[in-house]
Amino acid sequence: MGQIYYRFCDAKRFAADWERQAKGPWWMEAESFFEIQRFARAHAHIRSFAAQHGQSGLSYSTQLHFAVPYEWGDCGCLVMARLVQRIDAWKGWGGTALLSDDPARRDERDGGAKFIPLQKPEIYQLYIPEVWTHFGAAFEVIDKGSAHKFA
Repeated sequence: MGQIYYRFCDAKRFAADWERQAKGPWWMEAESFFEIQRFARAHAHIRSFAAQHGQSGLSYSTQLHFAVPYEWGDCGCLVMARLVQRIDAWKGWGGTALLSDDPARRDERDGGAKFIPLQKPEIYQLYIPEVWTHFGAAFEVIDKGSAHKFA
C-alpha cells in the first residue's frame, strides 16, 4: 500500500463528473506514467501535434502508448491517487483498439486509423475490476486536473 496510481480521463466527461471518471477500471503505475511523461517531453513532434488539437503532449503520448482513440476519450485530465487498501488488479499490455461502427460515436480526429499501442515492454496498464464499488475505500485522491498541469 502507499503506491501512487494514475488514471487519464476524457476532459469533457471529467468536467461534468470527475469522480465518476476517476472510478474507471483502467489505471497505470508510477513507472509507466513517468515513462510516458518522459516520452512526451523528449519528442517535440508529439507536443506539436497535440497542441494542434488543443491537447498536452502528455495526453497524446498516453493515447499513443495505450492505443486510446479520441472516440474513447482525449486523455485530457488526470487523477493521481494513493492506494490505501489492498486491491486486485490485472497487469498487462494493451491491444489494438477498434473504432465504433456507429457514426454518432466516431471522432473525426481519429481519421479511421487503426490504434495499435506503441510496443514498449516497460509500459503496461492495470485493470481494476469493479473499482467503482470500492474506489473511496481503496484510494485517496492526492491530485487531479488537466493533463497540462502534469506534463
